[in-house]
This record gives sequence, structure tokens and C-alpha cells, in this order.
Amino acid sequence: MTNEVLETIKNRRSVIRFENTAVEDDKIEAILEAGRWAPSWINKQPWNFIVIRDQNTKNHLSEIVPTTFVQGLKEAPLCIAITVNASEDPYHFVEDGAAAAQNMALAAQSLGLNSSWIGTYDLKNQKNSSEVNIKKILEIPKDARVIAILPIGHLKGETPKKDRKSLRQIVYQEKFGKR
Repeated sequence: MTNEVLETIKNRRSVIRFENTAVEDDKIEAILEAGRWAPSWINKQPWNFIVIRDQNTKNHLSEIVPTTFVQGLKEAPLCIAITVNASEDPYHFVEDGAAAAQNMALAAQSLGLNSSWIGTYDLKNQKNSSEVNIKKILEIPKDARVIAILPIGHLKGETPKKDRKSLRQIVYQEKFGKR
């Protein structure tokens, strides 16, 4: 069975190289709408999104995020930081933010754009973590947590290959381990 949503999911790739081409405002708005419509625990919607276009800010962020996707932060015409207010939903804020980030990544793909997911959330919320430093750069309040940053733009080069385990390798029936 195929449909648009499944094809978008299957075609999404994490991209680390982007063309220097602006993303249209209507596409940015559609991506943000997809994040806004993500599911959240009892519809708390604890998120905020920060659209980052400034090259100096993106360069500064790339210096503190320890990841192979640093190039994407620098090259993408825009990045979106996904933050959540942990006090609004102290039990599910990570999942809520992750759902919003996933919706935005899929929306970007459906609009002919590419993205990558840079996880920034620090479980222990350590004093010198990337997340804490990102919060300083973006002036994010202390009670908010940064779940991810999504560089978004047009792919530069080839589409990366994407291998997946077969369903037979990962699906069980009724109980774990039972095929």
C-alpha cells in the first residue's frame, strides 16, 4: 500500500549539505504549522519554535553543537529550534517536542525541502551542555528545554542512501521475541 504520507516518510533523509537558496515564506509557515499540529499530552502544546536565518547565529550554534551535522547548520538557509516548556508538561515534554520536530521534518520533505535532526536535549541538563549554551545564544528562558534544531533547505549534491531493517527483524506478535 502506498500513499502520500508514507512516501514522504520513506523519502525523508537527514541532509548535511544545503544549497544557498532561500526558502519561501509560505513553505516556512507550512512547516511551522506542521509543528503546531503535532500531538501533545492532553493537548498542552508546550512548544515554541525559533526560526534562525542569521548567518552569525548559525555559525555560533555550529561551534557548540557536537555533531556530524555541523555543516548543515552553517549552510542551511534557515534552522528551526524546537523548545518546550517543561513546567507545562513535566512528564511528556520530550515526546511532545520530538513529535513537533518530526512533523516539521516531514512537512519540509513534502514541500520539496530537506532537513536534518540535530538532537540538543541534555537529559541531565548539565551546566556546560550544548543545550545550555544554545539557550544562551537564542535567549531561551531557563524553564524551557531545547529538544532539537532542524536545518532546512534544498539538498546540495546526491540524496543519501537510506537502508532500513526489514519488518521481520523488528516486529513481534503478541510478546517480545515471538514471531
